[in-house]
Amino acid sequence: MTNRCLTLLSAFLVAWSSPLFIRAQEVEQTPAESAAEPVQAESVEAPRAAAQSRFYVIPVQGPIGQPTLFAIRGGVKTAIEEEYDYVVLDMDTPGGRLDSTLEIMEVLDRFPGKTLTYVNDEATSAGAIIASVTQQIYFAPKATMGSAEPVTGQGEDINDSMKRKLMSYLNAKMEAYTGEYPYRSEVIRAMMDPDFELKIGDEVICPEGELLNLNAKRAHMEYGDPPSPLLGSGIVDELDPLLRSLAGGKEPQITRFQATWSLNLAEFIVSLAPFLLAVAFITVYIEFQSPGFGVFGITGVICFLVAIFGHNVAGLSGHEPMLLFLLGILLLSLEVFVAPGTLFFAIPGFVIMIASLIWAMADIWPANTPDYQWEWAMFEEPIRNLLGGSLLGIVMILILARFLPKTFIWDRLVLKEAVVGDARVPESPDLGTSPSPLNGSLARAVSDLHPSGEIEFEGRRFDARCETGSIRRGARVKVLRREDFAYVVEEARS
Repeated sequence: MTNRCLTLLSAFLVAWSSPLFIRAQEVEQTPAESAAEPVQAESVEAPRAAAQSRFYVIPVQGPIGQPTLFAIRGGVKTAIEEEYDYVVLDMDTPGGRLDSTLEIMEVLDRFPGKTLTYVNDEATSAGAIIASVTQQIYFAPKATMGSAEPVTGQGEDINDSMKRKLMSYLNAKMEAYTGEYPYRSEVIRAMMDPDFELKIGDEVICPEGELLNLNAKRAHMEYGDPPSPLLGSGIVDELDPLLRSLAGGKEPQITRFQATWSLNLAEFIVSLAPFLLAVAFITVYIEFQSPGFGVFGITGVICFLVAIFGHNVAGLSGHEPMLLFLLGILLLSLEVFVAPGTLFFAIPGFVIMIASLIWAMADIWPANTPDYQWEWAMFEEPIRNLLGGSLLGIVMILILARFLPKTFIWDRLVLKEAVVGDARVPESPDLGTSPSPLNGSLARAVSDLHPSGEIEFEGRRFDARCETGSIRRGARVKVLRREDFAYVVEEARS
């Protein structure tokens, strides 16, 4: 028992500390020096800040989906924790998923500093919607932005009824986020809704029946009295000179979020969390039913780690849940080694581990995030995943306990391994003529009982578990009673 628990704990610690995942990296740097002055902006306001301006740059490249959401959410959390002045989206995207886009809008709205988008070639569809909720939008000279009409995942038109509901919701959402800018909500509506006519004064910018698309020059055309740019904040050749200009001529501190393939891995892990928890429960159960430590124990440990802490790949949680989980393991170890069978350490250890699992899978934001409050909703999905995985694991364990011992697979996994090197264990005789142990009968443990294992009685082997503590292989045991799946035994006193 002691060796088994030590092996499981060691495997857990090794797996936890090993580089199972490649995290999204944060590379802090300053812009490369340039001999020529590359800023070619029409409207770049340079703040007069005495301190060094700090920019956190998050690339938004390619199709927008859950990995994009994970990257922006992780970057914004870091920017809040480390008190950056700006969050900058370096954008070149053809669009993507609407659900991820709406969540990204909420994430950006939580940042207390300034937000800006640099449209580096293209901000189409969902990219245009995301860019519109940042405070400033800068364009590369040949950049374009627009065509944000919602469509299905297959690129087909949405039916009229659903489209009316969706457009009404999106228009209200955009007005809430962009109401402080003169033309922005109308411009974005013209990009989303072909039935909307964008008209400023007597000039029609986009006629009804068309979707608005803007290039850098059109986005900076001025309208109204006093004149204001239609959408853009400036035209610049490259991002780094823009940031230097915004820093008031001082050398800015720039941190770039380097997105890796781990973001796609994070999305896959989130979707598989309930299944991985179920596999972990099943494999750990099989491991404790078989002697030694092998592939099932290692698989269980890895599945637990991936399901619980895989969110760290996307920057969704810190180290606190891990430390809490290790505290739970420590209490369970005290139960096993110091006070077996008392449950004095096991119950709080189990509760702490469950709490750490839920905490690790929840989307927790830094304490200094504006207008952020802890609420029950943030724990609903982690609890559903945990309950779903646990119930699936329990059902599979009951099925395995009922049917697996009667198959040749169980013989290969448990029985043969249990008797290796023990010449005193005779071969099983005909099961139809051999007796079963009665209450008070003496038998011998042919595997470690911790608490479950196997005993031998008059040449037959039976599933058994000890009432309290653990029993070593080879010890004499006394049968106390018979239950549905196993005999309950205790170590026989001499």
